[in-house]
Amino acid sequence: MAIPFKNPRPNYIYDVNEEKLAVTNLFAERHVPTATPGKLLLASWNIANLGVQKRWPEALELIAHILSRFDLIAVQEINDRYKAFTEVVKKMGSDFDFIMSDPAGNNERLGYIYQKKKVTPANLFAELALRPREYPKRTVYVKWVDKKGQNCVEVYRELKYEPFDRNPYIGSFKVGSFSFTLVNVHLYFGEYQNSKTVEERAKYARRVLEIYALSKWADRRFDKDTVYDKDIILLGDMNVPAMSETEGTYKALIKFGWKTLDYVTRTAGSNLGNDKTYDQMVFAPGDIARRVANFGVFDYDNAIFRDEWNTIVSNYRRSAAIRKYNTLVKHHISDHRPVWIELSVD
Repeated sequence: MAIPFKNPRPNYIYDVNEEKLAVTNLFAERHVPTATPGKLLLASWNIANLGVQKRWPEALELIAHILSRFDLIAVQEINDRYKAFTEVVKKMGSDFDFIMSDPAGNNERLGYIYQKKKVTPANLFAELALRPREYPKRTVYVKWVDKKGQNCVEVYRELKYEPFDRNPYIGSFKVGSFSFTLVNVHLYFGEYQNSKTVEERAKYARRVLEIYALSKWADRRFDKDTVYDKDIILLGDMNVPAMSETEGTYKALIKFGWKTLDYVTRTAGSNLGNDKTYDQMVFAPGDIARRVANFGVFDYDNAIFRDEWNTIVSNYRRSAAIRKYNTLVKHHISDHRPVWIELSVD
């Protein structure tokens, strides 16, 4: 069950036009491209609890302003009560439309927003559900540290795959002569790798196996003659905390040689804490890799609510000020940042 972020008290009142201008200025400062013929600006954004927690119209307008910078966006955490999502799309203007899935785990939907004059939905839209014969079994190693500070490894031998908690949402699109398939995901989180109990670490192992199952499916589809489109991009909240060879989730993601974007060393983390890479874009080797012109993370939280930030930081130690400020940001906007990529589509 989704847990809404609390509304900080007292309410913070802001001028949405001033906040939109601040975002626009940060787009320029961070060198996020504008819409250009021959290029596709593709983004992915987990807009936390969209439809669960009550957001002001100004917050939805600010979210819409950020989204409208891009041509095509995969959105995660749309609630079964999807009216907030459709209101955001409406605020983006008549040039944009959307497609979304039915609710799955945690009452969440997945969606796509697209610029109608540039992006054309193609013929394949479906939820990804593996057939039982495709269920993988795999030994998963989970690293953890005991009370004495000793490094330990929990081994889950031949762990059986459990079906996706939230089925990934496949969508096919065309821009100019370039056609491609997106797989929009919000993968299982469970627990942290360094959890205290065997049962909690088992939940982390399930996360690793779910990522592995997605990667294996994508690699097999890529090699099949019957695949709808070989240009496949996996994107969304994959709950990969670090892009490191010591991180089990990341190793599962790249197991079959698919390419990731090292945005964290180039720009920032995809969370407000700036230290996690939960959100990813992953693509098959070959054509798409050659089309990548630019990529990054948009840290909108470094532009908005500056007056309130200045007030907070003058009254709290910096670490406490950041926590207090992030509480404000994630209630109004999200605890995730958009990740984006610019692709050549000529």
